[in-house]
Amino acid sequence: MNLSTENLIYGLFPLLILMASASCLSDQNQSTEFNHHHVSKDGSDSNPGNQPSPFLTISKAAEIAMPGDTITVGAGSYREWVRPMRGGYSEDNRITYQAAPGEDVRIMGSEPTKGWTQETNGLWKVNLPDTFFGDFNPFNRSIRHPQYVEADESGDGWGWLRYGRWCHLGDVYLKGEGLSEKQTPEEVDEDSLTWHVSYANGITTILANFGRIDPNESEVEINVRPFAFYPDTAGLGYITFRGFTVMNVATHWAPPTVPQPGAIGTNGGHHWIIEDNIVLYSKTVAISIGIPTGAADEDSSGHHIIRNNVLMRCGQAGTTGQWWADHSQIVGNHIEGINYREEFGGWETAGIKHHAADSLIVRDNFIRDIRTADPEIGAAHGIWNDWRNTNWRVSSNIVLEAESFPILVEANWGGPNLYENNIFVGGEIATFSSRGDAWVHNLFIDNDHRWINQDWSNRPPIGNLRWFNNIFLSGSMTPDVDADSLLFEGNAYLGGAAKHYQDESASLYPLAVEGTIIPTDHGVLLHMKLDEDLVRNYVSLITPENLDLPFSFDATVNDDFFGEERHSDKNVPGPFATLTKGESEVRIYKYLPIYDKAVDIISGR
Repeated sequence: MNLSTENLIYGLFPLLILMASASCLSDQNQSTEFNHHHVSKDGSDSNPGNQPSPFLTISKAAEIAMPGDTITVGAGSYREWVRPMRGGYSEDNRITYQAAPGEDVRIMGSEPTKGWTQETNGLWKVNLPDTFFGDFNPFNRSIRHPQYVEADESGDGWGWLRYGRWCHLGDVYLKGEGLSEKQTPEEVDEDSLTWHVSYANGITTILANFGRIDPNESEVEINVRPFAFYPDTAGLGYITFRGFTVMNVATHWAPPTVPQPGAIGTNGGHHWIIEDNIVLYSKTVAISIGIPTGAADEDSSGHHIIRNNVLMRCGQAGTTGQWWADHSQIVGNHIEGINYREEFGGWETAGIKHHAADSLIVRDNFIRDIRTADPEIGAAHGIWNDWRNTNWRVSSNIVLEAESFPILVEANWGGPNLYENNIFVGGEIATFSSRGDAWVHNLFIDNDHRWINQDWSNRPPIGNLRWFNNIFLSGSMTPDVDADSLLFEGNAYLGGAAKHYQDESASLYPLAVEGTIIPTDHGVLLHMKLDEDLVRNYVSLITPENLDLPFSFDATVNDDFFGEERHSDKNVPGPFATLTKGESEVRIYKYLPIYDKAVDIISGR
């Protein structure tokens, strides 16, 4: 196995900062003759790479692809770290990496592992020499980010990694399912589907409990690569990555202020499209659009589209990044089971978390099951708008089962940021030292609201907030911190929800009002039981004038959760343009077609 050095990404960061992307620019000859390269498990890298004679590896196609070219990859598992050599230079001259339509194409960060010897009952052991891994052995490396500079043993000195610091980058998989790491052999003896690692004299020893399964007769893999699709060169633009399944990647913890790894990563690039992919078992982050490893133009970075992906069972986040994400779109993704094993965590765990991004669109995402082992020292938020973000438009998202907050807005000095037509269920809606937030036509089901003024880093007091045309169904809009410059209009409080004391225009509906989320095999239903007065409680349309915040976009809210037009004479509170008296059920989310495939992989089917 020829595994390249991790130092290309981490250890040489100071040197890489001095590099530019001149090699990429020299390839951009404005050629109008585009090539179509093919990759197949039946191919050879000595072939010309056309359809009759395809390449064997995606990496070989990446070496020769020029702006405007397309790389189509046939069915099979490709065990490689794909490093695009160059990008395109316009929307009409992208370099496109795509799975062949209808085919199961997997980029694997793992390798099959045989040679297990039985210890007792379900316990098995394998000894692997350093030569098995090459230059990158995730089983003798900590989960922490290796370049985080404040490397003390207390507080936030590990990049806000607060618990599970003993964990390793390595992972063990049985028939597509990730096993849990344990700190001692005794714990492995007690729990099936767990493992423990030790390292001495160049030998990695993995002890695993497979229950009644013989690992030599089954499909057991361990991860060996730090990335799946991630360029060495920072700042590449106009790349499309479409239709792949990415699995089992040994990514480090990705805090802000240092290069941020992901199983798929843009490395400070611009105008990427990442769509229709499945990412399973990235050790930390599925898709990173954050800080790069080397020199990149921050002013031209961002402008990415991340859409219709299924991101599941990743340890830290579905998408993340600090800076380098301006004018990007995170749209229509299914994000589920983040930190589901609760092995490690801290203040970076969320479905979607970004810092210092201007004009980010977060729309139509379904986020479910975000976990933490300890809410006192670790987060588990659905959407986390954290630190100096501005002009976000967060629209028509659904967040369920986030163990901390469905949404947290934090340390945004003046915004403005708009949250419209979202459905948040359970937990607390949190505002920490942020200003200029507009909450419009949302549905809050069984949420309390927490506001905190943070007393460090000159963070601002909460204020200049707008709460217009929302529905609060049970829960409480009674945060225990006062704020200045609050505007309320058109809000409805149902089922005993407690209103904010300054919301003098509130409509109260305390009796016989219900809202229940019902998961099904195909999606999610919302069951509602509403009072007749509510469905005829008409409110004003929201315009930039009545929001009175300096958005860089047209902040008119004239569509509902489903994209249906709102009418000024019959506009109602909440995310739906029309409400039905009495009992009704509406499907608010249909699973993406690739979601069933992701579930089948995890289940070993």
